[in-house]
Amino acid sequence: MKIHSTGLIAALVMALALPMAAQADWADRLRGALPGGDAERPASGQVEGLRELLGSSSDHAVSAASQSGGFLDNPGIKIPLPGVLQDAQSLLGRLGLSQQLDDLEAAINEAAERAAPAARPILAEAIRDVRFEDVQPILGSSDGATRHLQDRQGERVTQALLPETRRALEETGATDALSRLIDRVGNRLPGMSGLRDFDLDAYVNDKTVEGLFELMAEREGMIREDPVGQGGQMLRHLFGR
Repeated sequence: MKIHSTGLIAALVMALALPMAAQADWADRLRGALPGGDAERPASGQVEGLRELLGSSSDHAVSAASQSGGFLDNPGIKIPLPGVLQDAQSLLGRLGLSQQLDDLEAAINEAAERAAPAARPILAEAIRDVRFEDVQPILGSSDGATRHLQDRQGERVTQALLPETRRALEETGATDALSRLIDRVGNRLPGMSGLRDFDLDAYVNDKTVEGLFELMAEREGMIREDPVGQGGQMLRHLFGR
Protein backbone atom coordinates (compact mmCIF):
# COMPACT_ATOMS: atom_id res chain seq x y z
CA MET A 1 0.00 0.00 0.00
CA LYS A 2 1.33 3.46 -0.92
CA ILE A 3 2.36 5.74 1.95
CA HIS A 4 0.46 9.02 2.14
CA SER A 5 3.36 11.34 1.37
CA THR A 6 1.66 14.59 2.38
CA GLY A 7 1.12 13.45 5.96
CA LEU A 8 4.62 12.07 6.25
CA ILE A 9 6.24 15.21 4.91
CA ALA A 10 4.25 17.42 7.23
CA ALA A 11 5.10 15.25 10.22
CA LEU A 12 8.81 15.10 9.51
CA VAL A 13 9.26 18.74 8.54
CA MET A 14 7.31 19.98 11.54
CA ALA A 15 9.21 17.64 13.85
CA LEU A 16 12.51 19.10 12.73
CA ALA A 17 11.23 22.57 13.54
CA LEU A 18 9.61 21.83 16.90
CA PRO A 19 11.29 22.37 20.29
CA MET A 20 12.29 19.24 22.18
CA ALA A 21 9.36 19.44 24.61
CA ALA A 22 6.93 19.10 21.74
CA GLN A 23 8.76 16.13 20.24
CA ALA A 24 8.36 13.58 23.04
CA ASP A 25 5.84 11.38 21.23
CA TRP A 26 7.02 12.22 17.75
CA ALA A 27 7.93 8.68 16.72
CA ASP A 28 4.43 7.49 17.66
CA ARG A 29 2.86 10.25 15.62
CA LEU A 30 5.02 9.34 12.64
CA ARG A 31 3.86 5.75 12.84
CA GLY A 32 0.32 7.07 12.96
CA ALA A 33 0.91 8.87 9.66
CA LEU A 34 1.15 5.51 7.94
CA PRO A 35 -1.95 4.12 6.21
CA GLY A 36 -4.24 2.59 8.79
CA GLY A 37 -2.11 3.96 11.67
CA ASP A 38 -0.29 0.62 11.97
CA ALA A 39 2.22 1.19 14.80
CA GLU A 40 4.13 -1.95 13.88
CA ARG A 41 4.68 -0.98 10.28
CA PRO A 42 8.19 0.33 9.45
CA ALA A 43 8.01 4.07 8.81
CA SER A 44 9.95 3.82 5.56
CA GLY A 45 9.09 7.37 4.56
CA GLN A 46 10.69 8.86 7.64
CA VAL A 47 13.80 6.71 7.20
CA GLU A 48 14.15 7.84 3.61
CA GLY A 49 13.64 11.43 4.73
CA LEU A 50 16.46 11.07 7.24
CA ARG A 51 18.71 9.48 4.63
CA GLU A 52 17.93 12.33 2.25
CA LEU A 53 18.79 14.91 4.91
CA LEU A 54 22.09 13.17 5.69
CA GLY A 55 22.86 12.58 2.03
CA SER A 56 22.39 16.22 1.14
CA SER A 57 24.54 17.27 4.10
CA SER A 58 27.32 14.81 3.30
CA ASP A 59 27.45 15.76 -0.38
CA HIS A 60 27.86 19.39 0.60
CA ALA A 61 30.53 18.54 3.18
CA VAL A 62 32.64 16.48 0.78
CA SER A 63 32.38 19.09 -1.98
CA ALA A 64 33.39 21.92 0.36
CA ALA A 65 36.22 20.00 2.02
CA SER A 66 37.76 18.75 -1.22
CA GLN A 67 38.20 22.22 -2.70
CA SER A 68 41.63 23.82 -2.67
CA GLY A 69 41.89 25.38 0.78
CA GLY A 70 38.83 23.46 1.95
CA PHE A 71 40.59 22.58 5.18
CA LEU A 72 43.50 25.00 5.32
CA ASP A 73 41.40 28.13 4.78
CA ASN A 74 38.51 27.11 7.04
CA PRO A 75 39.34 27.89 10.69
CA GLY A 76 36.53 25.60 11.83
CA ILE A 77 38.13 22.45 10.41
CA LYS A 78 41.76 23.44 9.71
CA ILE A 79 44.07 20.67 10.92
CA PRO A 80 46.74 22.04 13.27
CA LEU A 81 50.24 20.69 13.68
CA PRO A 82 50.50 17.76 16.09
CA GLY A 83 50.48 18.89 19.71
CA VAL A 84 54.18 18.41 20.41
CA LEU A 85 55.06 20.58 17.41
CA GLN A 86 52.55 23.24 18.43
CA ASP A 87 54.05 23.33 21.91
CA ALA A 88 57.56 23.74 20.51
CA GLN A 89 56.63 25.98 17.59
CA SER A 90 58.15 29.13 19.05
CA LEU A 91 61.42 27.39 19.90
CA LEU A 92 61.58 25.66 16.53
CA GLY A 93 60.99 29.00 14.86
CA ARG A 94 64.03 30.44 16.62
CA LEU A 95 66.00 27.53 15.19
CA GLY A 96 65.03 28.61 11.69
CA LEU A 97 62.34 25.98 11.17
CA SER A 98 59.30 28.25 10.78
CA GLN A 99 59.02 27.65 7.05
CA GLN A 100 59.31 23.88 7.49
CA LEU A 101 56.49 23.95 10.03
CA ASP A 102 54.31 26.07 7.74
CA ASP A 103 54.99 23.72 4.84
CA LEU A 104 54.13 20.69 6.97
CA GLU A 105 50.85 22.21 8.12
CA ALA A 106 49.93 23.10 4.54
CA ALA A 107 50.78 19.59 3.33
CA ILE A 108 48.72 18.02 6.11
CA ASN A 109 45.66 20.06 5.19
CA GLU A 110 46.14 19.50 1.47
CA ALA A 111 46.21 15.76 2.18
CA ALA A 112 42.87 16.06 3.96
CA GLU A 113 41.45 17.90 0.97
CA ARG A 114 42.71 15.19 -1.38
CA ALA A 115 41.35 12.39 0.78
CA ALA A 116 37.92 13.98 1.25
CA PRO A 117 36.36 12.83 -2.06
CA ALA A 118 36.99 9.20 -1.09
CA ALA A 119 34.68 9.74 1.89
CA ARG A 120 31.65 10.26 -0.35
CA PRO A 121 30.89 6.56 -1.03
CA ILE A 122 31.92 5.64 2.52
CA LEU A 123 29.43 8.10 4.01
CA ALA A 124 26.79 7.04 1.49
CA GLU A 125 27.12 3.44 2.60
CA ALA A 126 26.86 4.44 6.25
CA ILE A 127 23.77 6.51 5.50
CA ARG A 128 22.13 3.61 3.68
CA ASP A 129 22.36 1.64 6.92
CA VAL A 130 20.15 4.16 8.77
CA ARG A 131 17.07 2.47 10.25
CA PHE A 132 13.82 3.67 11.84
CA GLU A 133 15.27 3.43 15.34
CA ASP A 134 17.76 6.10 14.26
CA VAL A 135 15.02 8.63 13.53
CA GLN A 136 13.95 9.74 17.00
CA PRO A 137 17.50 10.48 18.32
CA ILE A 138 17.94 13.23 15.70
CA LEU A 139 15.42 15.46 17.48
CA GLY A 140 16.29 18.26 19.83
CA SER A 141 19.33 19.84 18.19
CA SER A 142 20.11 21.53 14.91
CA ASP A 143 22.71 18.89 14.02
CA GLY A 144 21.09 15.85 15.63
CA ALA A 145 21.09 13.67 12.51
CA THR A 146 24.75 14.30 11.77
CA ARG A 147 25.89 13.76 15.35
CA HIS A 148 23.86 10.56 15.63
CA LEU A 149 25.45 9.26 12.44
CA GLN A 150 28.88 10.26 13.74
CA ASP A 151 28.30 8.43 17.02
CA ARG A 152 27.02 5.30 15.30
CA GLN A 153 29.19 5.17 12.18
CA GLY A 154 32.11 7.53 12.79
CA GLU A 155 34.62 4.78 13.56
CA ARG A 156 33.57 2.84 10.48
CA VAL A 157 34.07 5.91 8.27
CA THR A 158 37.42 6.64 9.90
CA GLN A 159 38.78 3.15 9.31
CA ALA A 160 37.58 3.04 5.71
CA LEU A 161 39.15 6.40 4.84
CA LEU A 162 42.57 5.68 6.36
CA PRO A 163 44.23 4.12 3.27
CA GLU A 164 43.28 7.13 1.14
CA THR A 165 44.54 9.56 3.78
CA ARG A 166 47.83 7.69 4.01
CA ARG A 167 48.21 7.90 0.23
CA ALA A 168 47.38 11.61 0.23
CA LEU A 169 49.96 12.36 2.93
CA GLU A 170 52.62 10.70 0.82
CA GLU A 171 51.52 12.58 -2.31
CA THR A 172 51.61 16.00 -0.63
CA GLY A 173 54.98 15.30 0.96
CA ALA A 174 53.68 15.59 4.51
CA THR A 175 55.08 12.21 5.53
CA ASP A 176 58.57 13.04 4.24
CA ALA A 177 58.39 16.56 5.67
CA LEU A 178 57.75 15.22 9.16
CA SER A 179 60.56 12.68 8.79
CA ARG A 180 63.02 15.40 7.75
CA LEU A 181 61.95 17.56 10.68
CA ILE A 182 62.44 14.67 13.09
CA ASP A 183 65.88 13.95 11.64
CA ARG A 184 66.85 17.59 12.06
CA VAL A 185 65.75 18.11 15.65
CA GLY A 186 66.16 14.49 16.79
CA ASN A 187 66.47 14.21 20.53
CA ARG A 188 67.98 17.66 20.95
CA LEU A 189 64.75 19.30 22.11
CA PRO A 190 62.59 18.26 25.06
CA GLY A 191 59.60 16.20 23.99
CA MET A 192 60.71 15.81 20.38
CA SER A 193 61.78 12.20 20.77
CA GLY A 194 58.13 11.14 20.88
CA LEU A 195 57.65 12.33 17.30
CA ARG A 196 59.44 9.24 16.02
CA ASP A 197 56.51 7.14 17.22
CA PHE A 198 53.83 9.63 16.20
CA ASP A 199 51.19 8.20 13.85
CA LEU A 200 50.69 11.04 11.38
CA ASP A 201 48.37 8.95 9.21
CA ALA A 202 45.92 8.29 12.04
CA TYR A 203 46.12 11.87 13.32
CA VAL A 204 45.29 13.47 9.98
CA ASN A 205 42.69 10.85 9.15
CA ASP A 206 40.85 11.42 12.43
CA LYS A 207 40.89 15.18 11.88
CA THR A 208 39.70 14.77 8.30
CA VAL A 209 36.66 12.76 9.36
CA GLU A 210 35.94 15.17 12.21
CA GLY A 211 36.05 18.04 9.73
CA LEU A 212 33.67 16.33 7.34
CA PHE A 213 31.15 15.70 10.10
CA GLU A 214 31.50 19.32 11.22
CA LEU A 215 30.64 20.53 7.72
CA MET A 216 27.73 18.08 7.59
CA ALA A 217 26.43 19.46 10.88
CA GLU A 218 26.58 23.01 9.57
CA ARG A 219 24.68 22.05 6.44
CA GLU A 220 22.05 20.16 8.40
CA GLY A 221 21.50 23.22 10.55
CA MET A 222 20.91 25.35 7.46
CA ILE A 223 18.32 22.88 6.16
CA ARG A 224 16.53 22.76 9.52
CA GLU A 225 16.40 26.55 9.75
CA ASP A 226 14.30 26.64 6.58
CA PRO A 227 12.04 23.56 6.86
CA VAL A 228 9.37 24.88 4.51
CA GLY A 229 11.94 26.12 2.00
CA GLN A 230 15.11 24.19 1.26
CA GLY A 231 14.27 21.26 3.55
CA GLY A 232 10.65 21.10 2.48
CA GLN A 233 11.57 21.10 -1.20
CA MET A 234 14.06 18.31 -0.60
CA LEU A 235 11.47 16.17 1.16
CA ARG A 236 8.73 16.91 -1.36
CA HIS A 237 11.07 15.77 -4.12
CA LEU A 238 11.81 12.62 -2.15
CA PHE A 239 8.19 11.71 -1.39
CA GLY A 240 6.60 12.95 -4.59
CA ARG A 241 4.55 10.13 -6.07
